[in-house]
Amino acid sequence: MDNPLSVEFLKQASNVIKALGHPLRLKIIELLEAGEKSVGQIQEHLNVSQPLASQHLRHMHSRGIVKFRREGTTYYYSIASEFIYKILDCVSECEQKVKSGEWELASFELQSEGEQP
Repeated sequence: MDNPLSVEFLKQASNVIKALGHPLRLKIIELLEAGEKSVGQIQEHLNVSQPLASQHLRHMHSRGIVKFRREGTTYYYSIASEFIYKILDCVSECEQKVKSGEWELASFELQSEGEQP
């Protein structure tokens, strides 16, 4: 890299990456990439309970990853920043490189939920 990343930016990026560090949250972001969705649409598409979808959405909202608007009793969520689209693009590109065999994923071990490094 030509320009070193600033400490402040690294802290902010780290907070976003940590908040996206759950497969369901990444799936929600992937779904929202196509446009705004209600909690019910998200929950139905991902086949999860409404409370679980809402919990993940609240978590991401509190970190500035998603935003919402309210229409009556329905909440509609969308991606809050272009930065999030770029992260999703990077994850997608990495998956393609692994699928094509260009990169290996074998060196990464999957940890169980709640397991600390």
